[in-house]
Amino acid sequence: MNSDIKVGLFGGSFNPIHNGHLELARWTKNDLSLDQFIFIPAANPPHKQHVSLAEPEHRLQMLHLAINDWQGFEVSDLELKRKGVSYTIDTIRYFRAQFNLKKANLYLIIGADSLADFHTWRSPQKILRSCQVVVLPRPEITIDHLADEIKKKIRILPAPLIDVSATEIRKSIQSNQIISHLVPEAVAKYIYENNLYQ
Repeated sequence: MNSDIKVGLFGGSFNPIHNGHLELARWTKNDLSLDQFIFIPAANPPHKQHVSLAEPEHRLQMLHLAINDWQGFEVSDLELKRKGVSYTIDTIRYFRAQFNLKKANLYLIIGADSLADFHTWRSPQKILRSCQVVVLPRPEITIDHLADEIKKKIRILPAPLIDVSATEIRKSIQSNQIISHLVPEAVAKYIYENNLYQ
């Protein structure tokens, strides 16, 4: 028997987690009436092979610090334990089985920037058949070029546009600029204490 709870999956490198991620997570959980919103840090994202990532245990710990005491939010280390390249289709299969969910109750939440190369992901059509793909807008990213076949199968949320990026945060740290307005206080403290992104 399928579970009636609604679960949202939000994957990424979270290098580091920042206020933009968190604001969108809260907004999306509320808008979709999700029972659980799960952050999933990737061990080795196939589309970010060129980016130098902080060690997995650091990215995982920063996520835990960021959502400490948030009701209905959690962090999964599934992809970190899996090692190797993280494929979304494998993660979707895992959570469908874990929660005994039907397609209608599992939401994959991605940014419009990720949607741009969605066709290059492993088994994109299987992803679309296995869950609800929800797309959050990103500043200066258009999806007009997407094939109609994909547009019909995704849901675009009118979420707020938040112009915060992990890349800019890492650059700010390297140039000794303040980041306390970009990440939660506990995350900023952790970054400095562990000399991350120097």
